Amino acid sequence: MFEIYRKCEKSEDNIYGIEKIDNYQNINYPFLLCLSSREDDLNSVFGIIKEGARAARIRTSDEYAGGFKINEMKVLFLGVKNNADSFNKELTSLTEDFIYPNLIKNNNLRKNARMMNFFTYCNATKVYVQIEKKLEEKLYKDGYSKNEIKEILSQISLVSIASQIDISNIYATSVLFKDVNDFDVYDYYSKLASKKMEEMNRNTFISKIKSDGNNLAFLFNGMGHHELKYYFENDGLVKAALSSVVSKLIENSYINYKSDDFFEISSKYILPTLIRNNPEFNSNKELLDKLDESLKYYASKYTKEEDETLKEEEIKYKSLINQTDEEKGLSR
Repeated sequence: MFEIYRKCEKSEDNIYGIEKIDNYQNINYPFLLCLSSREDDLNSVFGIIKEGARAARIRTSDEYAGGFKINEMKVLFLGVKNNADSFNKELTSLTEDFIYPNLIKNNNLRKNARMMNFFTYCNATKVYVQIEKKLEEKLYKDGYSKNEIKEILSQISLVSIASQIDISNIYATSVLFKDVNDFDVYDYYSKLASKKMEEMNRNTFISKIKSDGNNLAFLFNGMGHHELKYYFENDGLVKAALSSVVSKLIENSYINYKSDDFFEISSKYILPTLIRNNPEFNSNKELLDKLDESLKYYASKYTKEEDETLKEEEIKYKSLINQTDEEKGLSR
C-alpha cells in the first residue's frame, strides 16, 4: 500500500520534520506532490519533499529561502512511498484513492485540479504521465468529453526536473528543467536545444516542447550533474527560474483556494515568469530576493535570528537522526 507524507516543522518530538497522512481522500488544501525516482526509499521520498518546499521558497534546513514558516502555509508539501514490487497496483490505488477523489469532490473539477501541483525528478516524471492517463480514462468513463477533460487536466501543474520522459502530449501545464550536458537523460530535445544555444550564443533555451501543447522547457548549458541538489546551486543557471515557476504555481493555487473566483493557468501564464527569471541575465540572488519580496503566501516568516537558532537545533536533530539512521533507514 502506498503511504503519503507531508513536510512540517522539526521538533524534539518530530526530528525528521515529516508526518504521515492517513486521511488523504479529502485533503482541503492545495498541495505540491513531490515524486522521487526512488519511491520505495523513504530517504529519497523525504529528500524530494524538502526540495519541493525549498523550490517554493519555504525555509528548510538547507536554505533560509523566503523564510516562510511551513506550519502556517495553507499548502501541503507531500511525498509518496510506494512498494517497488507492486508499483503498478499502487499507482492505480494512488490515482483512484487519492488523486481522483480530490479532483471530483463538490463537482468543481477545474478548481480542484488547480489545487494539484506535481514536482518530479528524473524517471518519476513517468509516474505523473501514468497518473494523468488514468485520470483521463476515469473522466471519460464518467461522461466527460475530450475537450472537457483537456480543460480540467490543464489546471494541474507539473514541474519536471532532469528527465527524458516525454511530456509533449500531457494536458497538465508543465515545465521541464534540464541540463543539456546531463547524459543520464540526454535525448533528441537536449541535442536540439544545444544546437539552438550555440546558434544564439546563449547558455539557456526556453521554448514550447510542442507548438500546440501546454508544455514548456527551460534547458541550460550546465556542468551535466544528474543530482536534484545541483538545480539549487546559487551560482548555477537554473535556480531562480525553477523557484519562480514553482512559487508562481503554488501562489496561484493558494489564491484560488481562498477566492470564490477562478484563476486559470496555462503555458502562456508561466512563460513570462521563465523569461523574466532567467539567471543567465541576472544573478540568482537578485532574482530570488525580488521573488521572495513579491510572494503572497499569507504565512509568517522567520527572522534571520530565528533561522540561526533553528539551525543550531537542527544540528542536534541531525545528530539524533544519525544515531538511528541504520536502524530505520531514514535521514535528514
